[in-house]
Amino acid sequence: QLYSGNAKSGCPLFISKPGKLSVDGMECITTLNGIYRYHWHVMMHDYANRLVANKKANPEFTRFQCVCVLDLDGLSASNITKRALNIIQKQTEIDSLCFPETMERMVVINVPRFFALTWRLIKGWIDPRTAGKIELISGRKQWEARLKELVDIDQLPSDYGGKSEDTDTTLMKTAPSGMIRQTTDLWHLSAHHTHTFEVGADEEVDVLVYTRGTSGATFSIADKDHKGKTFVEGVDAVHKGKADDENETPTSVKITSSGRISGPSHIKIKADSKSGRFAKTETYLVVLNFYPKSA
Repeated sequence: QLYSGNAKSGCPLFISKPGKLSVDGMECITTLNGIYRYHWHVMMHDYANRLVANKKANPEFTRFQCVCVLDLDGLSASNITKRALNIIQKQTEIDSLCFPETMERMVVINVPRFFALTWRLIKGWIDPRTAGKIELISGRKQWEARLKELVDIDQLPSDYGGKSEDTDTTLMKTAPSGMIRQTTDLWHLSAHHTHTFEVGADEEVDVLVYTRGTSGATFSIADKDHKGKTFVEGVDAVHKGKADDENETPTSVKITSSGRISGPSHIKIKADSKSGRFAKTETYLVVLNFYPKSA
């Protein structure tokens, strides 16, 4: 999610892409309370600061609201879990109680057919006045035209039909200093799993693993292009706490603790479960952070 320019009304333009998110992945890196605290922080600080900045730039600006685009591209029925709905319901309660009338308009785009039933459920949690400000549009031609009615094209991201900076570029500006790109992969591990990633000639990469798996797994990284060449061997990722405590901080392990891996290379990351053959599946979020190769 990100802010990108302003609507014609002067309100900040907020874009959220839930189809790019995984609740299982989020639970590997944060707690349920952490999700709610982050939402509160964004509303109290980031959103508030943007409204103050708009008021400073335009003293006549009095609409302390935002225009929201909810992009459901990539959303599947499997994303709509009970846990995901609970999070939506809780955040809706927070917004209704603490931040009423902060939304000028929401346009939900790329709406899949199965979402109609989900929307009927979510709509019941929303204040009727707020629900009346929400539009659902499936086709790109239709939602692009609607967005251009609300937002000037020089403020609308290029991947949404405008001429402003695309959202991927905007998001990367919030990345840690020096990072040029990031790749994530969610693994549901019961025995073994491998995946190959490309590291460019001008890149180097750090590999991190996040998990709540109490049985744990052993990770290794090899060079797929050169048989017998190993970058990392025998690094364990094991959560020492309680796997079912959603408010306990998950475990993170830097697999490349001895140093980043430089390209060009195709690195093969392998994980071997430390549990028995018939143990339950555990979830691991593998994160690759890419940086320019050091001189």
